[in-house]
Amino acid sequence: MSPGVEFDIKKPIKRKLLSMYFVRGWWTDKHNRPIKEAGIGDTIRFHIETEHVDGGDEIIFAVYDSDGAEFLDDKLSLTIQGTTNDYNKVKIIGNKGFIEWTTGEGSRALLLENFEGDELELYVKCEYKGNIVSLPHDSDNYLLLYEKEVLITVLIELPHSKETGWGAKGLAGHSAMAIGEQYFDYGPDYDLNNNGTPNQNSSGEIVPMNERDYDVDFNNDGDKDDIVNIDENTLDFKNAPGRPWWGEMVAKRLNKIPEDVKLSEVLSFINLDWYNDGTNIYGKVHKIEFYVKDNEAKKMMRWWQERYKHLKIYSVFPWAGEQCTTAVKSAIQDAFSFKTRGENWIPDTTQTPKGLLEDLHAFVSTSKQHSGQLAKITVIKQEDIDWPNP
Repeated sequence: MSPGVEFDIKKPIKRKLLSMYFVRGWWTDKHNRPIKEAGIGDTIRFHIETEHVDGGDEIIFAVYDSDGAEFLDDKLSLTIQGTTNDYNKVKIIGNKGFIEWTTGEGSRALLLENFEGDELELYVKCEYKGNIVSLPHDSDNYLLLYEKEVLITVLIELPHSKETGWGAKGLAGHSAMAIGEQYFDYGPDYDLNNNGTPNQNSSGEIVPMNERDYDVDFNNDGDKDDIVNIDENTLDFKNAPGRPWWGEMVAKRLNKIPEDVKLSEVLSFINLDWYNDGTNIYGKVHKIEFYVKDNEAKKMMRWWQERYKHLKIYSVFPWAGEQCTTAVKSAIQDAFSFKTRGENWIPDTTQTPKGLLEDLHAFVSTSKQHSGQLAKITVIKQEDIDWPNP
């Protein structure tokens, strides 16, 4: 039979095995190595040892999450892979058999919907000829199943100490982030057709832009379906179409698209010379790291995928558009939509790289593996002493 698919520490329970058929049950990974815990997404097995069961007979089984009292326990529904048929029988050969399935959305939904905390405690109820037994016998041997963790990395360049005006307020800094190795950031696009203008020697051009690509009503006619001619010379940090910032710079160097840029590639880019290599990164750069649950990381990922699909308007004024810091803030906050005990919350007043860095000092990891640990903050680049005169 094909393997199945899906789908608080409690006082130990020890059941007496009043059964003439079931000897024991235990959990392993798909390579039959014993396990005590697993992450959602792993393929797991539950092995059953029997006696007095005729070879080739099937036993009926069901997987449950223990809530400390059997009448409260939640059943995990499994189906045979590639079908909608219930996966609830296993054939016994030589008094042995095993159940196999890949943990997935069924387990995740149980965690999220039923407020099960950080983990499920799985056991298996087995039945043969009317005899029903829950295995493993000892609840200390139930399988702890929890969400896998994802590392979130936030990169913050602070304005150089010699900056003045808008630059000192935050415009000369930058905020970016990565979800695992997938990198994202946001900035203004002044060169809409990517031909190198405007620059010190040449004016910009008038470039036709599709409102649908940005989900913006550029010409204020009440719809977002037009091709609108935009004069590059009118664009500034108060109003410009958005784009990936460091992400686009790195993508051009590596001949790839911004969506494929990795964190490691951006870290290498940051360490290049601001002048000789043309990165223009001359402020102090901090790296902030913390771990989140997989479902929280997925929410952040969806936010960025939507932003890259529709790049909107960049503006330092929050009522007029998005900017680098508010983009990072919005993506992170999308995963923590409910303020809980004051943790991992970025207030609406945070608008600058410096403010975001201050907020992230209080962030803690939410994954089971690193639960409650403060975010790790590292300076990965000091501000350049030769700016602005290399």
